[in-house]
Amino acid sequence: MIDIQNGFIAPNTSHVIQRVKSLLEQNLFEYVIFTRFRNTLDSPYVRYLNWNKLFSETEQKIVDELEPFAKLVFNKTIYTACNEETLNYLKKRDIHQVFICGIDTEGCVLKTAIDFFENNINPYILEYYSASNGGENFHQAAILVLSQLIGRSNIITEPIDKFHFSKYL
Repeated sequence: MIDIQNGFIAPNTSHVIQRVKSLLEQNLFEYVIFTRFRNTLDSPYVRYLNWNKLFSETEQKIVDELEPFAKLVFNKTIYTACNEETLNYLKKRDIHQVFICGIDTEGCVLKTAIDFFENNINPYILEYYSASNGGENFHQAAILVLSQLIGRSNIITEPIDKFHFSKYL
């Protein structure tokens, strides 16, 4: 669950909250990791993009509706969630495939998926449960790029339930 935080919720992303909640309520996954983006004053986002958000605890907080499911939260200060902490967690549990969703599809979701792929972990993108603050065009552009980079068969466009989920295991 990539960066589903107060500071990333806006008109173009708010619809994913209930979708993700519904997904998590089905208890399909043995392990669920949430990421929390924390901006810093010396970050490249501030320095090169003049983006001054996600500094406050309120902005950084996982949205209230999903907080009960956020038992494991890894903090990050860059786009990717594929870092040493996450890789060690997966390796220790012999996990070789991940299901990724969240905000923003063209940023953190895309970068995380590609990084897992390059670390020989098979990433599946849960498109229905992801969104972009830049809108549907950015979301679809990311899906198109990911289709090429990690494979079209690794993009799951439909809502997931226990019947659809088993074909990916």
